[in-house]
Amino acid sequence: MQRYTTSTYNWTKQLTIVIGCILILSNQVKASADNMIKQNKNNNHDVQSHQFWNQHFNSNKNSGYPVIFIHGINATLADWEQTVNLISSANYCTMSYQKENKNWIDKRGNQHCNIWNIRYYEPNLVKELLIGNLTRYTNRLKEMITLIKQQTQQDKVILIAHSMGGLVARAYMNIDKESWNSVHKILTVGTPHKGVPIAPPIINHWRDLHKNSKFITSLNKGWEKQLESGYKQWGVVGAINLKKYPSPKHIKATSTDSGGPSYIQISSAIPFGEWKEAIENKIDIPTLNTTHFGYRVYTNNHHDGLLFDKTVLQAIIWATSP
Repeated sequence: MQRYTTSTYNWTKQLTIVIGCILILSNQVKASADNMIKQNKNNNHDVQSHQFWNQHFNSNKNSGYPVIFIHGINATLADWEQTVNLISSANYCTMSYQKENKNWIDKRGNQHCNIWNIRYYEPNLVKELLIGNLTRYTNRLKEMITLIKQQTQQDKVILIAHSMGGLVARAYMNIDKESWNSVHKILTVGTPHKGVPIAPPIINHWRDLHKNSKFITSLNKGWEKQLESGYKQWGVVGAINLKKYPSPKHIKATSTDSGGPSYIQISSAIPFGEWKEAIENKIDIPTLNTTHFGYRVYTNNHHDGLLFDKTVLQAIIWATSP
């Protein structure tokens, strides 16, 4: 029988310790992963509860700036209402444009409002179809944001904008340095940043939405310098209606959130070519601090479904954070 030397004994002992450490570490990693999965499941559940948002807005994870929800084309206050009701526990204010220098504020019994649902359309929608355009809406938005800053005594706001509203919000920031600096963060949801391929030219705001319009060209040119300087306060949410596509492999630049030519293409909702990187990641998993954005994610939904969507709610957490 071969006898073990002292050196062999020490080597065997060390190997046993190493194997033991590996097993312990493996169990810890597994437990950590299990906890992370459990936490993510809880987050997905909590993000749709009033309790979660009450805790969020009363914690140091909230910037404290007023949050303004901005609608898209042919929309009303009802568009964002479900999301606004959820995150505010129905403690929010509304503001509706009436005419120049006149906006209707409804505090809904609240003394202090930090969450606002606004409507930049005039009450007469027929009139809007005739005279409305995105530059006009941008000026109205500026007027409304000024009022909200006065009401809340804050120097900055957070903009959450759906569809065309994202273009109006970005155009507001383009007006001047004061407007740009007044926005803490901007989150655009299903917004056609590169315009849409089909837009009836007989309607002003549709004409502004066309991919080759003066409005779109001027807007994106105005943002170039800020993005080149490393601006990271812009978050984007794009969507694909996956019912229209067999798998993510079939998604291309022209894929939309509802499968139609006038809906929002993924390459427009997540511009600068970053849509490709977005769909290479897992769906609903955001990427932070990319080349052009502070927050970037895509999800499976149709255009209007984004107005009450778990992935959008997660993005709102980022937008309202310090």
